[in-house]
Amino acid sequence: MRKQDHTMRLMDDESGQTLVLVALCLTMLMGAMALVIDVGFVRYQQRVLQTAADSAALAAGLELGNCNHTVCANMQTAAAAALKEDGLTAATITPATNQCTVSTSASLAMTINVSPCVLGASDPNHGNANMAEVVLTEPQKTFFGGVIGVGTMNLVARAEAGNAYINNQPSGGNCLWAGSIAFNSSNGNFNLTDCSVYDNGNLQTDSGDSVTATSFQYYGTWSPNNCNSSCTWNLGGTNTPPPGATTKQVADPLQNTAVPSQPTTQDANNCSISNQDCWGHNVTAGTPVSVPAGYYGGGININSGVTVNFSPGLYYFNGSVNVSSGATLECTTCTGGKGVTLYFTSGSFQPNSGSTVTLSAPATGSTSNGDVANMLIWQSSTNSSGMDMDASTTVTLNGIIYLPDATLTLNSGSGTTINSGATSTAVDVKGLIVNSGVTFDINGSQALLGGGAPTQTLSSSFALAE
Repeated sequence: MRKQDHTMRLMDDESGQTLVLVALCLTMLMGAMALVIDVGFVRYQQRVLQTAADSAALAAGLELGNCNHTVCANMQTAAAAALKEDGLTAATITPATNQCTVSTSASLAMTINVSPCVLGASDPNHGNANMAEVVLTEPQKTFFGGVIGVGTMNLVARAEAGNAYINNQPSGGNCLWAGSIAFNSSNGNFNLTDCSVYDNGNLQTDSGDSVTATSFQYYGTWSPNNCNSSCTWNLGGTNTPPPGATTKQVADPLQNTAVPSQPTTQDANNCSISNQDCWGHNVTAGTPVSVPAGYYGGGININSGVTVNFSPGLYYFNGSVNVSSGATLECTTCTGGKGVTLYFTSGSFQPNSGSTVTLSAPATGSTSNGDVANMLIWQSSTNSSGMDMDASTTVTLNGIIYLPDATLTLNSGSGTTINSGATSTAVDVKGLIVNSGVTFDINGSQALLGGGAPTQTLSSSFALAE
């Protein structure tokens, strides 16, 4: 009995179980501490990587202009240098381009995209060529994670930087390029649809002026005058920041366009059309006067009450075309891509107050009639004769107005609009003067001057976006 009692007492003794529980608890506590250490270290390394990605994105974005809004060696070098300044060894970095999918890497790797794409359509800057996107990936070993099968974690950091406020969708490119723009007095207005404005020097504005466009950039100086608190800017949105300065000049986009050859002579002298046409034929009241394409040695005067109908083709002038008040100039057969090119070696195109003009440029150039695709009113590079457009003129001009050595002046006319019916217009001039109260409409849907926002950052607009 005694031996049995002793055995029973040993079986009832629980003093050793405490040691087992303590050992189990210590093991769990140490595991939790290891997890905390790993998580804390990984979070710290993630912050380091994100800071480096931010720096690299800023460096890459600042090179957008120099790289013509594509990934180039300058951008890669600048981003790699930024990483090195943040303590990451540049020699282990592998710059890559056009990669919208993030994958694991064996060492620190960098992807650079112009026009962010990694997040897809959910990114508000998706496809914006004014933004640079940098993605860094790096494997990070854990201290204790290997015990549970997580020996390495792949860290990812992403950042974007650039001209964040520019809305380049839709963007029809530049439809107004000028060597200088001067809003000569108050309340001048530009209404540009689907295109941008570029001023190549000495921008001048005044009180109450307004511009609606995809973007508006200027090179050189800007004299706001009384514009600071009274002008309205709708540049890619409503009530946006004002025009931005660019530090890189954008050359005249049409300066290398080949000039047309002089065609067959139609009239070597100055032609004045009233009760007779250019060739002495009587004009029937109410009947349009047909004027064929060709060379006109002294220009053409279209007097009041006369309607002149141009034929598709090249009109080559050594003098001005004056459309008097009450006169009409049109091209009724300029349809289906056909059009006219009016080229001036001297003189200019002058639609006077009260006149009506409806002209379109050809969609494609034609060898047979010498016209030039998209070119409507074109002066030679040595012709400094200015062109005036009165606000009380009814003009619809589809095509390019190109005055490489002359000034286009939009004359005053409160509450009136010039070119409101046109569907595809562009203006490329040495100078543009906008007088008081005039509104100038341009629909640049065909991007006739190409380009878009000039390739340099805007003042006060460059920023880290994400």
